[in-house]
Amino acid sequence: MFRTAIAFALWAGLALSAQAQTVTHLWSNGAPGFEALKDEPEKAADWWVRGVHNPSVTVYAPDPAHHSRTAIIVVPGGGHENLVFNSEGIKPAKYLQGLGVTAFALKYRLGREDNGKADYDIEAHGAADLRRVIRYVRAHATDYGIDPNRIGVMGFSAGGELVHMVSFSGFYGNLKAADPVERISARPDFIIEIYSGPLGLPTKLDTAPPPAFLLTAYDDKGPVKTFNTLLDLYSPYDVPVELHYFARGSHAFNMGDRSSLKSVHDWPARLRDWLSDSGYIKP
Repeated sequence: MFRTAIAFALWAGLALSAQAQTVTHLWSNGAPGFEALKDEPEKAADWWVRGVHNPSVTVYAPDPAHHSRTAIIVVPGGGHENLVFNSEGIKPAKYLQGLGVTAFALKYRLGREDNGKADYDIEAHGAADLRRVIRYVRAHATDYGIDPNRIGVMGFSAGGELVHMVSFSGFYGNLKAADPVERISARPDFIIEIYSGPLGLPTKLDTAPPPAFLLTAYDDKGPVKTFNTLLDLYSPYDVPVELHYFARGSHAFNMGDRSSLKSVHDWPARLRDWLSDSGYIKP
């Protein structure tokens, strides 16, 4: 009985450790070219984070008993001026964690923020941060217990624009890079977009795109136009796409908890079903 108690305590400790939240910076010495800013403190309020100079991910590891070996990087929106980090970073990451996914909530540099410290660009810095974390997760797949071919990205609003910028081109690794992480592909294995903006949409695709899950409200006309364009881009390829247009819901309903509409309130269940049907999580 004593040995059984010890074994249970060790298992419980490992499970607790596996589910603990950890913050990992994407570059150990700070973002290239901005190393001097790596210790600048971020600014945060109830719904936003600003002043990100040292990009990071908060990691949410699932219960080992329900681990799917799938990873999803969550990219919050905020118009590239803010990060809606609690509602579009932490909440979706915790939801995915509960499904057996290893979730990474990304804090990236903001290309439209007047932060007084650095003049960041949406693609040169924000998208670079997303590429870096995809490479980082793939490079450390064994450490996280995930399959390096089951790494997805989930973008809300402006975060979906960064997903466009990394998913369809420019994702090949640099085999001559001194940093081994930079030698790895940054192409996601699947994408999830929630009411995405139009930035980063290509005019054509040169290679087959990743499988996609797209969701927005039909009265939010900007994302509807974005997703119609994506459907046209996907149409020549034999790649699965699932699209949900809710009749109403407007913009920024986050994980549905802000809406009184049942369809919008319950939308995460549609994502859960898609992840299950696609084989990314256990039924």
